[in-house]
Amino acid sequence: MKIGLISNPLSRANRKNGGVAARVTPSRTIFVAQPSCHNQLLLDLIRFSKEGVELIVIDGGDGTVRDIISNIHHAYGSQWPIFALLPSGKTNVIAGQVGHFGSGYKGWQRLLEKNKLNKLQHRRTNCPALEICWPERSEPVKRGFLLGLAAFSDGVQIANETIHPIGIVKGLAVAMAIIGVLRRNMFTIKKKNIVLNEKCQIFVNGRHINGDRHFLVLVSSLKRLTFGLKPFRGEGRGLLNWLDISAPPRHIFIGIFLLVLGIFKTWMKQNGYLSGRAETIDIKSNHQFVLDGELYDARGHIKIVATQPIGFLGQ
Repeated sequence: MKIGLISNPLSRANRKNGGVAARVTPSRTIFVAQPSCHNQLLLDLIRFSKEGVELIVIDGGDGTVRDIISNIHHAYGSQWPIFALLPSGKTNVIAGQVGHFGSGYKGWQRLLEKNKLNKLQHRRTNCPALEICWPERSEPVKRGFLLGLAAFSDGVQIANETIHPIGIVKGLAVAMAIIGVLRRNMFTIKKKNIVLNEKCQIFVNGRHINGDRHFLVLVSSLKRLTFGLKPFRGEGRGLLNWLDISAPPRHIFIGIFLLVLGIFKTWMKQNGYLSGRAETIDIKSNHQFVLDGELYDARGHIKIVATQPIGFLGQ
């Protein structure tokens, strides 16, 4: 099997040493890339495809995975390779769900050892990604695994501006950001009688839900998130898991606490806490959304569907 290694030199753990790729010598079956920009990443993917690379090993975080699968069709068409993760980013939610070999050069060595023993395919997970397009605009398609709006976007901004710069990353940063959002909204409720909300319309399988004001919107192809949280209900059809809390949120603190535990009470649905599965989700909004840690502009209307199943290998 031909293996292609992509190290993101800008990932948190790779900034000092250049990542795993800096320690790997290319060969007839091992191909190495350290792209520093979007164009270089695309050229590396095309090179891998021409060389017949079947397994792409990603040394990076969620954003690196997002960028690679968003561009994979330019190089591989509809016949996508399989992937393996060596998590080295600020957040590694995807790796926690689909499996990985550990971070850094030790993770790379574990992968090679499994390959020598012909055991790589023994722990394969197939998981689709979200595919986001702009029906009224000629924007490039984006693919990722976790999309969030409203309070989620606010939490990511808090993490980027005040938490990540002081060296706190991964699950702890996410938890602190969520607490920051709740504290901010507790303050606005008490002082101004208002709460963070965004005006947008959400359509699940073509059906408009939960009015036009939303406190929190999540869409994911993953079944669980950081810390193993399972905030989604399994009702409905489709591969997209979604959660929507209308604004202003009622009983927000007890509601969030129950969601963290994966519990849905009858009163929650009656008070604007909705969740389930879907085949398509349309969001009409002029606000920003977050896809695997990166902020994007909705610019009126985005449509979300599931991609083909993507194969991930783990130990």
